[in-house]
Amino acid sequence: MKQFRFSESDSDDSLFTNFKIAGPVPQPDSPQPVALIHGLGTNLSFWYLGAALHLGRERTLLMHDLRGHGASSMPKSGYDLAQLAEDFRVLLDDLEIERVHLVGHSHGARVALVFAQTYPERVESLVLADTQIRALQPPMKLGDWPYWPQWKADLQSRGVTDFPPEDSEIDFRLLADLGPRPGGGSGGRGSRIDLGSRQMGARGADRWNTLLSMTSAKAELADESAIDVDGLHKLDMPTLLMYGAKSHCLETADKLEALIPQARKVVVPGAGHFFPIVKPRYFSRTLQMFLASVDSNAGRPVPGAVRFSLPRDVRRLRRREGRK
Repeated sequence: MKQFRFSESDSDDSLFTNFKIAGPVPQPDSPQPVALIHGLGTNLSFWYLGAALHLGRERTLLMHDLRGHGASSMPKSGYDLAQLAEDFRVLLDDLEIERVHLVGHSHGARVALVFAQTYPERVESLVLADTQIRALQPPMKLGDWPYWPQWKADLQSRGVTDFPPEDSEIDFRLLADLGPRPGGGSGGRGSRIDLGSRQMGARGADRWNTLLSMTSAKAELADESAIDVDGLHKLDMPTLLMYGAKSHCLETADKLEALIPQARKVVVPGAGHFFPIVKPRYFSRTLQMFLASVDSNAGRPVPGAVRFSLPRDVRRLRRREGRK
């Protein structure tokens, strides 16, 4: 694991961003690196079972821990979207990476979106995986989500007994608290992946609680004002919107597809919010085909959204899930 250190100009505290580079060493004629930004309450290992496993042999991957997560520093402030996007920009600068395919999940997708709006010249393509934007979709209460009874029953079968009230809003804190558990969790029937080390675990849960109680993160992470909703139509890079069929964020996906000129939406069957780790093959194979389609159009104007065909194995999975 490589570690990247930098100091904030307005602070005497030395901060560092933990990151990992996987895959082949970039060559002058290599495809642009793929940068992956995880969501809240997890760390860069979120990507290990999916993108890192399936794409790491052919593409250079850059994964980093957001500030306050994983092995990165936990300063007392600086958790707003604009600062998290700046952390990523500084990381790219110090690694001398000019341009990337940018992938984000959940809150990481909001960070990716702010980065793409701020530095569009540095984004080859954009993948937003299951994120909700309040300006496009009002918050949903837990009891109003059609799949909550199924998720609750799944969690109960794994020994979870403490649940938030059903009038609680589905927000970053709730998702982090009720995210994937050891033995599967939140993936529904048939999930056999041990996610204990890929989500929080005991140590990660303690760190998450410390982040919310000892820093300004609780207020700053809820602030989405850095997202320029009125400027979404200016994004001109190929964009993939990947959302779970059981996600509470689908309304955001529909509106982003209408607002971003080159956006293409893919709905992952039988999956909820955490599909990149619950259905890692589906996620990574779809991402792989999208990136290949972007590479094939490099340097040429693309009318409308980039079109690509889902791999045969993913199409078969989609048909099977559709029959359930």
